[in-house]
Amino acid sequence: MDSEGTVTVRCTGVAARTVEAEIPAEIWPTVEKQLSGLVASEPSNFAESAWSITLSVKTDITGAMGVRYGDYDDTLIWREIDDEKHVVRLTADASSPYTPVHVVRNIRTLLRLDVAQYDASALFLHAGMLAWQGHGVAVVGNKRSGKTSTVLAAAGAGADFVSNDDLSLHQGPDGLAGQGWPRSVSVRLDTLGPLGLELPAGLTHPANRHRTDARLLMPHEISRMLGCRIAPAAPLKAVLFPSFTADEKFALRRLDEEETAERLLANLLTPPVKDDDLSARFAPPSAEQLADRARHLAAVVPAFSLHQSLTALGRRTELADMLDRVVTAP
Repeated sequence: MDSEGTVTVRCTGVAARTVEAEIPAEIWPTVEKQLSGLVASEPSNFAESAWSITLSVKTDITGAMGVRYGDYDDTLIWREIDDEKHVVRLTADASSPYTPVHVVRNIRTLLRLDVAQYDASALFLHAGMLAWQGHGVAVVGNKRSGKTSTVLAAAGAGADFVSNDDLSLHQGPDGLAGQGWPRSVSVRLDTLGPLGLELPAGLTHPANRHRTDARLLMPHEISRMLGCRIAPAAPLKAVLFPSFTADEKFALRRLDEEETAERLLANLLTPPVKDDDLSARFAPPSAEQLADRARHLAAVVPAFSLHQSLTALGRRTELADMLDRVVTAP
């Protein structure tokens, strides 16, 4: 902590890409908790990073620079992007509970855009990931496909939680690996009973005040709810494409390379973040490059369609047996 009561840290994501952040000391513990397990942080001096984030918190936000930032009218955050200095400046009203959430959001966004630009293997999918006995299983699908329910149920059955909604895949020395990112998880309330879960007390995401049918949980709250470990990454062993059915049994079908590629292409994240202003400052891979990477994934990793019901997911022994079959597939 410096003499002005701020903390300056280097945040490191996948492929050693980094973002610097200068944050008031009273905000940092909450930011650190939301990053924990997924993005490493260490003290820094702002000397080496291509992009940085600075946060100021004010009791009088008259004349705040930049534009209002956030998804709700009560966010009370402003953002200004300095292209010349590669600095994202956030100004927050002292009454805003969204401040740490949006610091983390900007850190995640910059890290994802940076690695998308510089990592020639990076593939961004609308997918989650669990790690079953150390083996990463990507769970790919759009809204209402059962993606989140599958990841949460697996974590409740003993898997590690890696990611829920915006998985990235990267080529390493031992093959493809999935990378998780610090962001909230939307848990529908009507799924809790069938999955045998209860929300933990003291949820912190301020947007929960706007939601009636779901709650947003940060990764550390997911860990507390499920008693699972948060893993930043896992070697990719298999891909699942879930869907819901009235049948009470798991119906697992091995997909051929062509169908796998088709389904992966339908779930690419292009660009890798929902932030047009920052995306315009980076050079992400082209659609053709991403399509080639998706086809490579389809060729080297086994993939399955999974038809299931919520009640089937709640039967943890059967779910564990299904995951054993998936991660041992040749």
